[in-house]
Amino acid sequence: MITTLNPSKTFVLTGGNKLSGTVKLSGAKNAALPMIAAACLGELPTVLDNVPVDLRDVKILIQILQEAGAEIHVDGNSVSCSRGNFPNAPVNPIASEIRYSLLLLGLASALGSELLLPMPGGCKIGDRKYDLHLMGLSKLGSTISETEEGIHVSSKGNIGSQIEFYLPTTSGTENIMIAAATAQGETTILNANTRPEIMEMAKLMNLMGADVECSNRVVHIKGVKNIKGGVRYSVMAGWDEAVTYIIASAMTGGEVCIPDFSMDFIREDVRLLREIGVDVFEWGGAVYASGVKLKKSFDLFTAPYPGINSDMQPIFAALAFVASGKSTITDLRFTERFKYVDELKKFGGSIYSFGNTAIVEGGKELRGTEVNATDLRGGASCILTGLIAEGTTVINNISQIQRGYENITPKLQQLGANIDIQ
Repeated sequence: MITTLNPSKTFVLTGGNKLSGTVKLSGAKNAALPMIAAACLGELPTVLDNVPVDLRDVKILIQILQEAGAEIHVDGNSVSCSRGNFPNAPVNPIASEIRYSLLLLGLASALGSELLLPMPGGCKIGDRKYDLHLMGLSKLGSTISETEEGIHVSSKGNIGSQIEFYLPTTSGTENIMIAAATAQGETTILNANTRPEIMEMAKLMNLMGADVECSNRVVHIKGVKNIKGGVRYSVMAGWDEAVTYIIASAMTGGEVCIPDFSMDFIREDVRLLREIGVDVFEWGGAVYASGVKLKKSFDLFTAPYPGINSDMQPIFAALAFVASGKSTITDLRFTERFKYVDELKKFGGSIYSFGNTAIVEGGKELRGTEVNATDLRGGASCILTGLIAEGTTVINNISQIQRGYENITPKLQQLGANIDIQ
């Protein structure tokens, strides 16, 4: 049973150590969460391997699905999922702590049922609307209403439709893919987000018996009467985790090896890293990165895949502290995702933000301080900055970081970081 968030624990780290060595990635959180929901479409159990089961968001999603009637069993890093009697019970209010609880709406809609979902949560990174989720479900024929209690969905069977998003939404695309899987007729999602996690989810759904086609920014779903399930699939490695450890090592002048990983999903991140002065290459089924060279300032603009994801801009902001000159970081997706800037200022570096842009002047002396993890990636950027700051850094509200980085403390320790939880 998951309890409410306990932000009392802290990360305590001392900067100055060079991070080098080998780090093994966990399964990608943002791939595992929608795949768990999609697997619950199946009559027969579908087994997902390489699931980051220690992440709080994953634990919460599994719990709320189980309590609402889905059959889910965890065995190590493998999770068996089927629809069971979903939904046959109220959704636990803890669902409000994660944004991916929204996918329960699509799941209930696909199964021709009804559900009341507490208002979803997740990182507070500016305007994260869910109106596209509701619009898409309504276009498929589901009845949607919002009250103080939450979001209510009711469906007696969906009908395929053409749905156009005014901006590409990751979880919105996934929600409509799930809901349309059993709809009568065909559904086309235009301006969809077709990042790697969504491609992987489509592969899983097709193995289970769905008919989903993904191309660049377009998803086409042919509805089927029933999703059988009964397959096995491995969750992709966490590309965002890979970029984080590459940058952590590069900032400290170290070298890192990431086994069982390829650069396929981080091509644009790698292109920018190489421009900055970080050597990244692939050999023998592993990715290697070296940060021994001087780093140059850079200009970053986030973009839908295959561009650099908005998630990564706080991570690159920390890297800018060790680059010579002035770097600019512009977020074209979440224009208010700069709460972390005030925390990074506490280290004594030169960073400020306005509108949807942050400016970082590299090369300033940084000192350890006490900061708060404002959100998942903002918290990670505080860790990275603390790794190069003189003295001790204390990071509060670390539950935000632990939502997305499985076993981050031992992984950083393995690379040589002086970090612990207190």
